[in-house]
Amino acid sequence: MNVSKIKSTEWLVVAGGVLVVIFGLLRWFSWEIDNSGVVIKGKTNAFDYLLTGVVPWLLVGGAALVTVLLASGTIARSRVPWPLVILAATVLGAVLILIRVIISDDPDTTGNVDVDVSRGIGLWLSAVGSIIAAAGAFLTYQANSFDSRTSNPGAAPRPDREIPPTTS
Repeated sequence: MNVSKIKSTEWLVVAGGVLVVIFGLLRWFSWEIDNSGVVIKGKTNAFDYLLTGVVPWLLVGGAALVTVLLASGTIARSRVPWPLVILAATVLGAVLILIRVIISDDPDTTGNVDVDVSRGIGLWLSAVGSIIAAAGAFLTYQANSFDSRTSNPGAAPRPDREIPPTTS
């Protein structure tokens, strides 16, 4: 596999996907429940949240994998609009992770109990990675759509001005 074919914008998608895959395995939330002196501690990662953990982990990680496979030529660039698919997957993954950052974690408790919940390094770096991947996917999509509008394969380039025919 020749990684020199990967563009700098595609490297952003790959790097962001790697961050999400690695830091999705680490601690997203830690919590401590104190019930009249009885303390219970726990921690969660991406796999404890289906919609806002596992799904974005698969979307962003899969987008990074598809980007590498497209650049290496393993997947053919057929009629599938890959830049748009990768953009949609990374943006959806970033939105879902940011929703998890915003809504936090709420352990089920009843009665007079003290609950301390804190966000972990895994959640923060997964959010950063998903934003990096989405930004890279947007830039790749923008570059590819610009290239497809400006290039016309098989046609001669148009001159800047009309040159009148010469008569001899």
